[in-house]
Amino acid sequence: MKDGERRRRRKRNQRFRAFTLCLLYMLALTCFLSLIFLFREKIKENHPEAAAREEATEYLPAQDVNSEIDSETDRVETEEVLSEAVKAENEYERILSLSPGMCALQGFLPDEAAGRLFYEGEITEVLPRIQGISYQENPHVALRDLAYLRMLYCGMDGNTYVGEMIVNRKIKDDVLQIFQTLYENRYPIERMVLVDEFGGDDQDSMEANNTSAFNYRTIAGSDKLSNHSYGMAIDLNPKYNPYVKQAADGSAACQPESSGAYADRSKEFDYKIDENDLAYQLFTAAGFTWGGSWKSVKDYQHFEKE
Repeated sequence: MKDGERRRRRKRNQRFRAFTLCLLYMLALTCFLSLIFLFREKIKENHPEAAAREEATEYLPAQDVNSEIDSETDRVETEEVLSEAVKAENEYERILSLSPGMCALQGFLPDEAAGRLFYEGEITEVLPRIQGISYQENPHVALRDLAYLRMLYCGMDGNTYVGEMIVNRKIKDDVLQIFQTLYENRYPIERMVLVDEFGGDDQDSMEANNTSAFNYRTIAGSDKLSNHSYGMAIDLNPKYNPYVKQAADGSAACQPESSGAYADRSKEFDYKIDENDLAYQLFTAAGFTWGGSWKSVKDYQHFEKE
């Protein structure tokens, strides 16, 4: 055999031995790893609580971090909610403390916040203000028949004001709902205080364009009690919606006297109540009669319920 052939055979033998040793090593390593795996499984079978702890430990650091992040997020969100609630409550208390006729804020309150500020107060608390003025001891209407209402209204400058009104208890729920809807729709009202702020003088109240209800008085020019005496009538923006009576000579007598420019209802002007007006629609839908639909006289400011 030649030397070259012997060298080639020797190299092949060396490669074969190397391959065989490598294969044997891999088989040994596989067997060793298999034994370790079987050993761990045996431990888990015999000690399940240890296995559970081991599995839980693998995820514990990530869970702790996520838990801390979630807790911090919840804390911040809770503090923000509480802060907003405190602000809302403080604002509510502030507006409650304001006197009627005062500006509550620039612009408007959200509907859900405003709703709490349409409510019935204690009529006995305002008795010192009305005794002997709009209210007098009489056989027709008792103090217990009346309800003192606190409400918001949209001023003609577009801001929110505190209003008040005394009505008969029979219509208090209707009135609260109507005026809340007017406020939510930014319906302009110039003033809404008790007629007692004008000494019970209906003419002075109308001249000030004051929206009001109860006033124990007779109908002008008669001995008959007005429905205002029972708290069953409301006058809304009277300066722009006057009481109009046609005289025999064709002239018109207006109350308030300064409202002659608004007697002709064929004209278009701001704050006019007609069949297309929101206040007209709300009051008539609640069963009120509008004075603007009367035949002999026209009382465009007036809504009443029998």
